Amino acid sequence: MLKDIIASAESNIIQFDPVEFWVGWPIAVIFSLIAFYRMSRGLHQARLIENTPTAKIRSAVQGYVELNGQTRLMDGPVIVSPLSGKSCVWYRYKIEEKSEHRQANGKSVSYWRVIKQETSGDLFLLEDDTGRCVIDPDDADVIVTNKRTWYKHTSVAPRRYTEELITENEPLYAIGLFKTIANIERQKLKEQISHLLRHWKRDSKKLLDTFDLNHDGELSTEEWERVQLAAAQHVKRKHGEHVKQEQLNVLKQSDHADQVFILSTVSEDKLIKHYKWRTMQYLLGFFICGCLLVWAINIRLGL
Repeated sequence: MLKDIIASAESNIIQFDPVEFWVGWPIAVIFSLIAFYRMSRGLHQARLIENTPTAKIRSAVQGYVELNGQTRLMDGPVIVSPLSGKSCVWYRYKIEEKSEHRQANGKSVSYWRVIKQETSGDLFLLEDDTGRCVIDPDDADVIVTNKRTWYKHTSVAPRRYTEELITENEPLYAIGLFKTIANIERQKLKEQISHLLRHWKRDSKKLLDTFDLNHDGELSTEEWERVQLAAAQHVKRKHGEHVKQEQLNVLKQSDHADQVFILSTVSEDKLIKHYKWRTMQYLLGFFICGCLLVWAINIRLGL
């Protein structure tokens, strides 16, 4: 049986039109290279997860970090999946329609054609026992446990619906670029300092009593610099604690290609196994594709 299949395949390879065969050869090479790239990337992702220590939001350093916590909705409109109408913090869905393609030999081949798909880009929160972090899910590799697929038979053609959700209060693993952004910017601080200086100038007597060190009735350049420094320190002291409270922590995609951005409701251990299993699949695909390619070329050249 196996010999018959191999003999039939060899006969088909020999009978292939030369143009079709040698055009198909580089396509097969490209598929092999893609499989090799994805194999390497999957192994890199697994190692990153293994080697990056878990941080707490309050003490996380600025840069590439790993976090664990619970999902929370931000203030504002509730996020709802358009497919099922369920409330969530993140969704991804795909609608496919069954189509048929008639081949040259007259046989029909069925396949699922994507007619609509969407991935949520809305911000949501990750919370641990030390604080909160805003998650910007754009460009993240998202792996969820809450996934379902169902079918509907319409008058046009059968349709397949696939929906993935991350719901509120669900455990979430996240690894990506961590940044803290202060709400009060430097320009706003300068404006507040200028406003305070104008207020102090209205009471010139008090200003002179405090900063006129040589008591000559006017402020020298050096003394005026002391006034400006005092105003800056006053504003920073007044708003310093407020600035700390209003700091916004954000986790998002890194600018570095080797720093992957992953969000997962799957546990860290299972996530590592997921990427290693994906690596093995691409490795197997790379070797099978490469071996078949070499075999086909040998048959074609009669080697």
